[in-house]
Amino acid sequence: MKRYLYMMICLSLLVMTSCRKQSQRKDPDNYVVESIQPDVVSNEIHQLQTIDATSEAEFKGRNYDMYVIRRADSRLPIVTDEQGLKYYDNTIGLRITSGGREVIFKEFTKQTFASFLEADFLKHSILEGLVFDHVTEYGLMFAASVSYPESDLYVPFHVTVLPNGTLSIDKADLMDDYEEPTPDQQQ
Repeated sequence: MKRYLYMMICLSLLVMTSCRKQSQRKDPDNYVVESIQPDVVSNEIHQLQTIDATSEAEFKGRNYDMYVIRRADSRLPIVTDEQGLKYYDNTIGLRITSGGREVIFKEFTKQTFASFLEADFLKHSILEGLVFDHVTEYGLMFAASVSYPESDLYVPFHVTVLPNGTLSIDKADLMDDYEEPTPDQQQ
């Protein structure tokens, strides 16, 4: 009798297990189909962190103090990425002084670089950064970028500030730092 009871319990467990497996939906090819919830797009507006940076450089015997601040700007149009996430665009302020005298104060937005960008890229991108790069024979060079939010897809720029406070903007090559290997370096 115990053996019969033991067999009944095992069969009951087997039947319950098989019934449970059959309750999952299957597609015609016998693959288990799980319930997938559609992605929910957040209504939250994301923003990049505020950055405050200072640096110094010497150009033609004069010392220059440079101050750059990037902050999200709610006055600018909201940017929506391909996943539907929304971002505040950024404003970047650049102040350069020399000997206590202001050489330049300029606020940059991605519109500053619009003439170099395609309309669709401009619509879905943000002004990501502006950093001091190096001293050139003409002035102080900064590297700037406009990018898709929080991605590696960007367009780089050179912003050169001359000692008289004027500036020039050029689209940079993505591989500026690339140096052609010499014959003895090639494998």
